[in-house]
Amino acid sequence: MENALQEFYYQFHTKQHYFLCHDILEEAWKENPYYSKDDAVVSLILLATGCYHYRRENNVGAVRSFNKALRVINHSTITHHLGIQIDAYEKVIQTLITAVEKGNPFLPIQLPLTKTMKQSVLERYPDFTLVPIKVEDSYIVNHHLERDRTEVHQARQQALNHRRAKR
Repeated sequence: MENALQEFYYQFHTKQHYFLCHDILEEAWKENPYYSKDDAVVSLILLATGCYHYRRENNVGAVRSFNKALRVINHSTITHHLGIQIDAYEKVIQTLITAVEKGNPFLPIQLPLTKTMKQSVLERYPDFTLVPIKVEDSYIVNHHLERDRTEVHQARQQALNHRRAKR
Protein backbone atom coordinates (compact mmCIF):
# COMPACT_ATOMS: atom_id res chain seq x y z
CA MET A 1 0.00 0.00 0.00
CA GLU A 2 2.86 2.39 0.73
CA ASN A 3 4.04 2.38 -2.90
CA ALA A 4 0.47 2.96 -4.09
CA LEU A 5 0.09 5.90 -1.70
CA GLN A 6 3.34 7.42 -2.93
CA GLU A 7 2.19 7.09 -6.53
CA PHE A 8 -1.25 8.43 -5.61
CA TYR A 9 0.18 11.55 -3.97
CA TYR A 10 2.55 12.11 -6.88
CA GLN A 11 -0.23 11.83 -9.47
CA PHE A 12 -2.62 13.85 -7.31
CA HIS A 13 -0.30 16.81 -6.73
CA THR A 14 2.16 16.86 -9.62
CA LYS A 15 0.08 15.55 -12.52
CA GLN A 16 -3.47 16.15 -11.16
CA HIS A 17 -4.45 12.88 -12.82
CA TYR A 18 -7.37 12.18 -10.48
CA PHE A 19 -8.82 9.34 -12.56
CA LEU A 20 -5.51 7.49 -12.38
CA CYS A 21 -5.29 8.25 -8.66
CA HIS A 22 -8.58 6.46 -8.16
CA ASP A 23 -7.37 3.44 -10.12
CA ILE A 24 -4.01 3.28 -8.30
CA LEU A 25 -5.51 3.14 -4.82
CA GLU A 26 -8.51 1.02 -5.73
CA GLU A 27 -6.24 -1.68 -7.14
CA ALA A 28 -3.97 -1.63 -4.07
CA TRP A 29 -6.97 -1.59 -1.71
CA LYS A 30 -8.57 -4.61 -3.38
CA GLU A 31 -5.32 -6.60 -3.09
CA ASN A 32 -6.03 -6.85 0.64
CA PRO A 33 -8.12 -10.01 1.11
CA TYR A 34 -10.03 -8.32 3.95
CA TYR A 35 -10.74 -5.01 2.23
CA SER A 36 -13.83 -3.10 3.29
CA LYS A 37 -15.64 -0.01 2.05
CA ASP A 38 -14.99 1.42 5.52
CA ASP A 39 -11.19 1.37 5.10
CA ALA A 40 -9.64 4.83 5.44
CA VAL A 41 -7.98 4.55 2.02
CA VAL A 42 -11.47 4.54 0.45
CA SER A 43 -11.75 8.18 1.53
CA LEU A 44 -8.77 9.06 -0.69
CA ILE A 45 -10.26 7.07 -3.57
CA LEU A 46 -13.52 9.02 -3.21
CA LEU A 47 -11.65 12.32 -2.87
CA ALA A 48 -9.87 11.70 -6.18
CA THR A 49 -13.22 10.83 -7.77
CA GLY A 50 -14.72 14.03 -6.41
CA CYS A 51 -11.83 16.12 -7.75
CA TYR A 52 -12.23 14.50 -11.16
CA HIS A 53 -15.93 15.41 -11.20
CA TYR A 54 -15.38 18.90 -9.78
CA ARG A 55 -12.76 19.84 -12.37
CA ARG A 56 -15.16 18.65 -15.11
CA GLU A 57 -17.98 20.73 -13.53
CA ASN A 58 -20.04 17.71 -12.51
CA ASN A 59 -20.90 19.33 -9.20
CA VAL A 60 -23.53 16.77 -8.19
CA GLY A 61 -21.03 13.93 -8.59
CA ALA A 62 -18.32 15.95 -6.84
CA VAL A 63 -20.41 16.74 -3.75
CA ARG A 64 -21.64 13.16 -3.54
CA SER A 65 -18.05 11.82 -3.67
CA PHE A 66 -16.71 14.41 -1.20
CA ASN A 67 -19.51 13.69 1.29
CA LYS A 68 -18.78 9.95 1.08
CA ALA A 69 -15.04 10.63 1.50
CA LEU A 70 -15.75 12.66 4.63
CA ARG A 71 -18.09 10.00 6.03
CA VAL A 72 -15.52 7.24 5.50
CA ILE A 73 -12.62 9.12 7.10
CA ASN A 74 -14.80 10.17 10.03
CA HIS A 75 -15.69 6.55 10.75
CA SER A 76 -12.23 5.07 10.16
CA THR A 77 -10.25 4.08 13.21
CA ILE A 78 -6.97 3.22 11.49
CA THR A 79 -5.65 6.18 9.50
CA HIS A 80 -1.96 6.54 10.39
CA HIS A 81 -0.78 4.58 7.33
CA LEU A 82 -2.20 7.18 4.90
CA GLY A 83 0.62 9.67 5.50
CA ILE A 84 -1.71 12.64 5.93
CA GLN A 85 -2.74 14.83 8.86
CA ILE A 86 -6.29 13.59 9.37
CA ASP A 87 -7.81 16.69 11.02
CA ALA A 88 -6.44 18.93 8.28
CA TYR A 89 -7.57 16.41 5.64
CA GLU A 90 -11.14 16.51 6.96
CA LYS A 91 -11.06 20.32 6.72
CA VAL A 92 -9.87 20.09 3.11
CA ILE A 93 -12.86 17.90 2.26
CA GLN A 94 -15.29 20.22 4.05
CA THR A 95 -13.79 23.21 2.20
CA LEU A 96 -14.25 21.38 -1.11
CA ILE A 97 -17.90 20.63 -0.35
CA THR A 98 -18.53 24.29 0.47
CA ALA A 99 -16.69 25.48 -2.65
CA VAL A 100 -18.72 23.21 -4.93
CA GLU A 101 -22.00 24.15 -3.27
CA LYS A 102 -21.18 27.85 -3.73
CA GLY A 103 -20.40 27.26 -7.40
CA ASN A 104 -16.75 28.20 -7.05
CA PRO A 105 -14.49 27.05 -9.91
CA PHE A 106 -12.17 24.10 -9.33
CA LEU A 107 -8.72 24.85 -7.97
CA PRO A 108 -5.98 22.25 -7.41
CA ILE A 109 -6.02 20.65 -3.97
CA GLN A 110 -3.00 20.28 -1.72
CA LEU A 111 -3.39 17.45 0.73
CA PRO A 112 -1.81 17.83 4.19
CA LEU A 113 0.88 15.18 3.82
CA THR A 114 3.05 14.32 6.78
CA LYS A 115 6.73 15.24 6.50
CA THR A 116 7.58 11.55 6.34
CA MET A 117 5.21 10.93 3.43
CA LYS A 118 6.42 14.01 1.54
CA GLN A 119 9.99 12.78 1.91
CA SER A 120 9.16 9.25 0.75
CA VAL A 121 7.29 10.58 -2.30
CA LEU A 122 10.24 12.87 -3.14
CA GLU A 123 12.67 9.97 -2.86
CA ARG A 124 10.63 7.94 -5.32
CA TYR A 125 9.64 10.86 -7.57
CA PRO A 126 12.34 13.56 -7.52
CA ASP A 127 10.12 15.89 -9.62
CA PHE A 128 7.31 15.71 -7.03
CA THR A 129 5.79 19.13 -6.48
CA LEU A 130 2.49 20.65 -5.43
CA VAL A 131 1.37 22.20 -8.72
CA PRO A 132 -0.72 25.27 -7.85
CA ILE A 133 -2.26 25.81 -11.30
CA LYS A 134 -5.04 23.71 -12.78
CA VAL A 135 -3.83 21.14 -15.31
CA GLU A 136 -5.80 21.55 -18.54
CA ASP A 137 -4.46 18.55 -20.52
CA SER A 138 -7.57 17.06 -22.13
CA TYR A 139 -6.29 13.48 -21.79
CA ILE A 140 -6.08 13.96 -18.01
CA VAL A 141 -9.21 16.10 -17.60
CA ASN A 142 -11.39 13.83 -19.77
CA HIS A 143 -9.59 10.57 -19.14
CA HIS A 144 -12.70 8.40 -18.98
CA LEU A 145 -13.55 9.53 -22.51
CA GLU A 146 -10.09 9.58 -24.08
CA ARG A 147 -8.33 6.53 -22.62
CA ASP A 148 -7.60 3.50 -24.78
CA ARG A 149 -10.42 1.03 -24.23
CA THR A 150 -9.38 -1.47 -26.94
CA GLU A 151 -8.95 -4.34 -24.46
CA VAL A 152 -12.37 -3.71 -22.91
CA HIS A 153 -14.06 -3.65 -26.32
CA GLN A 154 -12.25 -6.82 -27.40
CA ALA A 155 -13.26 -8.64 -24.21
CA ARG A 156 -16.88 -7.60 -24.67
CA GLN A 157 -16.85 -8.78 -28.28
CA GLN A 158 -15.31 -12.12 -27.29
CA ALA A 159 -17.98 -12.61 -24.61
CA LEU A 160 -20.71 -11.77 -27.13
CA ASN A 161 -19.23 -14.19 -29.68
CA HIS A 162 -19.01 -16.88 -27.00
CA ARG A 163 -22.68 -16.42 -26.03
CA ARG A 164 -23.74 -16.54 -29.69
CA ALA A 165 -21.74 -19.73 -30.27
CA LYS A 166 -23.56 -21.43 -27.37
CA ARG A 167 -26.97 -20.89 -29.00
